[in-house]
Order: sequence, then C-alpha cells, then structure tokens
Amino acid sequence: MTANAEILLEEHKGVLTVPEQAVMYDKDKNASVEVPDQKEKKGRRKVAIKTGISNGTRTEVLSGLNQGDTVILQQ
Repeated sequence: MTANAEILLEEHKGVLTVPEQAVMYDKDKNASVEVPDQKEKKGRRKVAIKTGISNGTRTEVLSGLNQGDTVILQQ
C-alpha cells in the first residue's frame, strides 16, 4: 500500500503567477522570462523578473510583469 501527501508550507492568494516552464535562470540565479516583441530580431525579448514561491508548476512573480502579459514557454 502507498500514499502520496502534500504538505502546504506557505500560500499566497490573488498573486500573479507564470508557468514554471516560462522561467529561466542565469548563472547567478537571476530569473527572467521571454515575452513576444515584434520589434526584436528574434520576435521576443528577455524580461527580468523577481520570483516568489513556487509549487513546481507555477511560480509567483513579484515584479517585472503585469497581469495580462504574455510569456513564452521554454522547451
């Protein structure tokens, strides 16, 4: 017999989140996401963000993005 359990340590309600797949980290562990930008040669630009808590699926964004902004998922 087996069981799976999830322990909730912290919860923030009504916050801006993005899929974890959209967040990139550099060698200094600074977070960023890419957003569509037709003015750029590649059609996208990198935006630095400050992250909060994550559940492994979604990551809280404390600054750098606004509600309604589109992010590009990384592969």
